[in-house]
Amino acid sequence: MLSAGQRNHRVRFERRVPGGDDGYGNPLPETWTPHATVWAGFRPKFGREQLEAGRLESSMQGVLTVLSFAATRAIAADSRVVFLAGPFKDKACQIRSIVPAPDNREIEFLLEEGKAL
Repeated sequence: MLSAGQRNHRVRFERRVPGGDDGYGNPLPETWTPHATVWAGFRPKFGREQLEAGRLESSMQGVLTVLSFAATRAIAADSRVVFLAGPFKDKACQIRSIVPAPDNREIEFLLEEGKAL
């Protein structure tokens, strides 16, 4: 379990909201709406390069750890995480997997940035 001092990244979980109709039959773009803002611990994994579709592509990955409570347990893999402060400020990351800790006190989210959300 992380100590309070290790949860030093302020992050916001956001959910995708489907676009509606503008009243004339034209679809509106999808948007993101805030779901929860929490303090979290983050362990980045840098230097990952992949060869995809014949080109070199870089992406940042890491593990985000938050306390488990009603709002964080309701986060689904189709949500995203936006860093609000620190060295990763304004980075939006897609959630790749969600793993609750064995004691159910924390939840770990595997994040990936650099791919289309």
